[in-house]
Amino acid sequence: MSIEQPAYYNKIGAGKNVVLVHGWGVDSAIWHDLVEKLSMNYCVYLVDLPGFGEQAEIADYSLSSIAETILAKLPNNAVWCGWSLGGLIATYVAQQFPERVDKLVQVCASMRFVEQAPWLGVKEDVFEAFKLGVNKQPKKTLNRFLSLQAMGSETIKSDIVTIKKLLVNQPTPQPSALIAGLDLLNETDLRDAFSQLSMPCLSVFGEHDTLIPIANIEAVKKLQPLQQQAIFKHSSHAPFISEKDHFIDVLKYFMGD
Repeated sequence: MSIEQPAYYNKIGAGKNVVLVHGWGVDSAIWHDLVEKLSMNYCVYLVDLPGFGEQAEIADYSLSSIAETILAKLPNNAVWCGWSLGGLIATYVAQQFPERVDKLVQVCASMRFVEQAPWLGVKEDVFEAFKLGVNKQPKKTLNRFLSLQAMGSETIKSDIVTIKKLLVNQPTPQPSALIAGLDLLNETDLRDAFSQLSMPCLSVFGEHDTLIPIANIEAVKKLQPLQQQAIFKHSSHAPFISEKDHFIDVLKYFMGD
């Protein structure tokens, strides 16, 4: 597969390699506060997904094309930490390129975002509503989505302020990438792929997450009996913002430090 354009990324710090992959509607700036502490002990790679941040769009917005694009300039071996949509992409990379992924961290990520009983998830009409909103009122729709990241968190007001502050000077995501990202979330099912992984895995849940139901936690455990799980009791969809210090401690412990 030909790579249309190597990924845009920032490399910060020195030590064990850690790749951070952001979610839908944002870019790598969302990790800024986390990186300040992580980079004291690790070499952190911040990568923008195609059509977000500084990364150009790609014609084929598939998991395989995205993976090939972001792998082009990333280290040969690293701990991969993906949030939401980024968790899907990190899981795909771990399954397709296991030699590149030392350990996998899924942050509020579902291997299937769309509900399919008994698997709980987001309703398909929610994705369609967001697609309609992106087409008609992209700025308003994105602001609404950013607020959803903190909905239910015990620090909802400060979380929303932090998220918007981190992204205030960032490029606006490309509309085509927003639509394609929603389609990817709607259509992807990596449950089988996740069950086949051999590297250590950590799944992080926010107890008050309105997008990724914590009620799936036992179903996720059945897919990967050896995986580790961490529940952030005061968080919604962004525990690395709501409980930053605790998140860093959990991450470092999982990575072996």
